[in-house]
Amino acid sequence: MTQPLSTLGSAAASFLAILLGATAAFSQTTRPGTKDAAQQPSPQRPSVFFPMAEQPEMEMHHHGQIQEVMPQFPRLGDSQRVVSGPIYQLLDLEEMAAKNNPTLSQAQRAVEAAQARKLQVGLYPNPVVGYQGDEIRGGSYGGGEEGFFVEQPVILGGKLGLNRKITAAEQVERQVEVDAQRQRIENDVRMAYYRVLAAQERFALKRDILAIAQSTVRIEDQLGQVGQADETEILEAEAEEQRVEVATGVAEHMLRREWAMLTSVVGVPSLPQGGVAGRIDADLPPLDQGQLLASLLATSPAVRAAQAKVERAEAALRRAKHEPIPDLILRGGLQQNFEPLANPVDHRVGLQGFAEIGVQLHLWDRNQGGIAGERAKLEAARSEVQRVELALRNRFAMYGEDYGSARLTADKYRTDILPRLERAYKLMTEQYGLMTASFLRVLILQRMLYENETEYIDALERTWTNGIALRGYLLEGALGSSHAKEIETPMGDMENLQSTGESSGTLGWPFSSIHR
Repeated sequence: MTQPLSTLGSAAASFLAILLGATAAFSQTTRPGTKDAAQQPSPQRPSVFFPMAEQPEMEMHHHGQIQEVMPQFPRLGDSQRVVSGPIYQLLDLEEMAAKNNPTLSQAQRAVEAAQARKLQVGLYPNPVVGYQGDEIRGGSYGGGEEGFFVEQPVILGGKLGLNRKITAAEQVERQVEVDAQRQRIENDVRMAYYRVLAAQERFALKRDILAIAQSTVRIEDQLGQVGQADETEILEAEAEEQRVEVATGVAEHMLRREWAMLTSVVGVPSLPQGGVAGRIDADLPPLDQGQLLASLLATSPAVRAAQAKVERAEAALRRAKHEPIPDLILRGGLQQNFEPLANPVDHRVGLQGFAEIGVQLHLWDRNQGGIAGERAKLEAARSEVQRVELALRNRFAMYGEDYGSARLTADKYRTDILPRLERAYKLMTEQYGLMTASFLRVLILQRMLYENETEYIDALERTWTNGIALRGYLLEGALGSSHAKEIETPMGDMENLQSTGESSGTLGWPFSSIHR
């Protein structure tokens, strides 16, 4: 019986202390507009990130002085505030890349080289001019024949024209490479632009989340001073602040990396560091994947180059079949015959001419092996067209699925998740203003809103990069070498290209995945 009485006495004492404290607080409170109220100095309040935290929470709740608070939502589209330096437009970056990226000039020089080879292989062989002597002898008798000759091969069977057709097909391949390289540069610049824009947005949000974490630490300290939070809660808030601070630093480094990659693609590494203009959530690309796939299989540079290889292989086969047709060899000249004549005495035979016409008969060597080899290359080139189409279908399915998933995620965040979190955050701030919710709950909801906004930006970035790849024939890797390479359409990420012989005249472009 003694212990309950003691407990009851302690509770009564606590209630009496609270009542006296409340009475004293009421007696010290002066109505607004009175002389004492005007003379009373305003209390010093800690400087924190949000207006609703301008006063210590316990003090506001104790005196009922909580001011009306307005929720602060993430400022998507205002990422330029976190960068210093000039702000670049996408069109300006594309123009700089077209002028400064060295790979485009390389591809154009390859076209010029193929055009020069086309000229060279169609030229007639040069004639041979020389000295000819026969039965030359000295002494008193003398004699012999001395003179010059001219020899000219005459190419028959249209071989020179077929040579030009082979190199013309190679020239088409090189021109396709120029078109592909131009598209690849455009794709890379656009992807790099949106990656920089997304990195800017993430860095801005991380800075805001860091400010939220710092406000949480200050509130936890205030709650700990009045006995409403223990040491573990304060340490947890401090650890969270340090974690977010690290994440903010990482986001800043990622922004610098993306900027360096952008300047490399543009071809101006000395471009003053700055930011990019625009909104990452504006004008998302609507794609008709069926139409894009049909366009890819019909006009893709990879398909066009494979078809040009077929044309070149057909021309090479016709050339091999014409190889057994013999060429004429014309030879003629003049010579002085110093053979003495019997009558009249002391006279020589004198000037005389000669002429020869010859052909090489292909009796045993009729280029059977060469024809068989070119026929096999033609079949391989036709199979290559099918392989390229199948590989493009496979890669298009991969990029299309990634685009669809990213677009679905972005739309879900925009229409459902973020509006619900914004409303929950707004309602929580209202409840806090009515003293029915803790400010920590406001901070938690706000941090959740900002973190989901970051995931929304990630989805937008994937939507843009995959959409650019789908509309740009799945081409990227503008800084890869475009000369004397085999066309590759790997099934996954970018593979190392295998160099081919210069004589084969093959070309290609590096394909790579945009998955990050």
